[in-house]
Order: sequence, then C-alpha cells, then structure tokens
Amino acid sequence: MRPAQTTLRAASTYTPSQSSDTRGLPRRPRPSSPAFFTGRPTYHEALLSLSSTLKEAQQSLRQDYIFPLPSTLPTLQPPRASWHSAATLTTLLRTNIKTNSHREIVGLLNEINALRHVANVSGRFELVGRLDDALGMYEREERDEGVEAKEVKSKIDEYGRAYATGRRKESSARVWMIPTKEASGLLDQAKVEGEAAIPTSQVLINHLPLATHFEKTSDRDTVLRSLRITGLLGGYNVFALVRGGGTSGQAGAVGLAMARALAILREDVKEVLTAGMFTDLLYQGMTDI
Repeated sequence: MRPAQTTLRAASTYTPSQSSDTRGLPRRPRPSSPAFFTGRPTYHEALLSLSSTLKEAQQSLRQDYIFPLPSTLPTLQPPRASWHSAATLTTLLRTNIKTNSHREIVGLLNEINALRHVANVSGRFELVGRLDDALGMYEREERDEGVEAKEVKSKIDEYGRAYATGRRKESSARVWMIPTKEASGLLDQAKVEGEAAIPTSQVLINHLPLATHFEKTSDRDTVLRSLRITGLLGGYNVFALVRGGGTSGQAGAVGLAMARALAILREDVKEVLTAGMFTDLLYQGMTDI
C-alpha cells in the first residue's frame, strides 16, 4: 500500500479525543443590553429606558381610558420642567452628549413630563411617582427665589388639591392634599381651636400607608404635626412622594410640605403653624409658607 493511501485512510478513521484539554472554552454570557454593542452604550441605554418608560405610561393611561385625550378637551399645558444641559448629561452618562443627542433626550423627557401632568390631574399618583423616578436624574431643580418659583412651590389646582414641596437635609418631598368628602362641609366652617378629629382620611407616603413607610412613632408625629396643632387631623387626604436621605429627613420634608399645603388651603392656620410648637420645621424653611 502506498504511503499516501495509508495517510488518507488513517485520517478518515480518526476520532477526536474527548479529554478536557481539547474541549472549547465556555461561551461568554450575552450582554444584558443591546446597547452594549454600540459606540455609546450609556447614551443608547438612556434612550431605551426613556422610550420604555414613555410606552409603559401611555399603556397604563390607555387602560384607564385617559390617553389619548379627547380632541374636544383643551390642551393640557404641563408645568415647565428644566432639564440638565448637554454638558451635565455628558458627566452623568459618562459619554459625550452633543447637541443633536441632547435634543433627542429632551424630546423624550418632554413627552414623559406631559404624561406625568396628565397622570397628576387624573389622580393617578402611583404613576406620577414612577415617572418622577424616571425623570429624577435628568431634572434640574430650580433655585430661583423669585415670585415664579414660589408659585410653583405651592398652589391649588383646578380640582381643589393643594400642592407643595418641602426639603429637609438630603430629602425632598412633594405633597398633594385635599379635604375628605365627609369633612369638606365641616372644614369650611371649622375653627382652628377645639375642632374634633375626623378619622376618615388617608395619608399615603410613596404609595404606602403612613405607618408602613415610617415605622418610628417620632417620624409619624413629625409628618402629622401640622394637622395636630391646627385641630384638623383627619380632615384631609394626603398623598406624598419623598426621596433621598434617611427616615428622619424624609419625615421632616413631608411634614414641611404638608404644612405649606395646609397653609394655602386654610389661611387662618398660618399663625398656628408658625408658632413655637413648630420651631424645628420653621428653622428648615417654614417662613416660606
């Protein structure tokens, strides 16, 4: 037999060894985000996240027949939001954000902000909280001390709900307050002193009951102090969104926001709110009520 034929026959009958030395390396796990393969993954991940948030908000409002709004209704103008500049987003996203990229991000942010306003006026506060979380890193907080900034800080909307904000340490809170249906008639003629408690109200903090979110009695007392000292405990439903800081800071921020909201609902309680019993929150900015 020729050498060439012997070599071909040997090759045709060769069986690869099954030893561990010849096995291939394990396959690397796939990246969790498709943006991993792009030139600017953090930027594209931000776009994907905002687009997903927008679609989920639209779907949530559509299920309740709130979105899209009927064409016969007047256009709802959302409160003006101030977004971070391209330079700031470059630092936050750790990638170069140029003008066109910044414009694309701001377009999505404005759409989400408009839906946040729709959710707010329709009473979908749990959706407002989720959209707040999604917009938090992009939203620039106003530091102006002018009249316009104060008007945004506290107001009463067309549905009779008082809205106010509060800060304490590293915590910030947004509060909506409205009289309960059972107590609204009584509160119109109530006196600040000697008012009997009306135990029919709800106080929700980040979608949770007050006692669930704040386990310490001292924190709950801080939150409810403005209602206690004015004799209006139980007369208002309260919905609060708070973030940042610890529990004591959050309780102080919510308490301050509730005091501001109560002051614009009931001007006759301002003197009581700013009295000595409220000195601790007064130090944190109560004079802005």
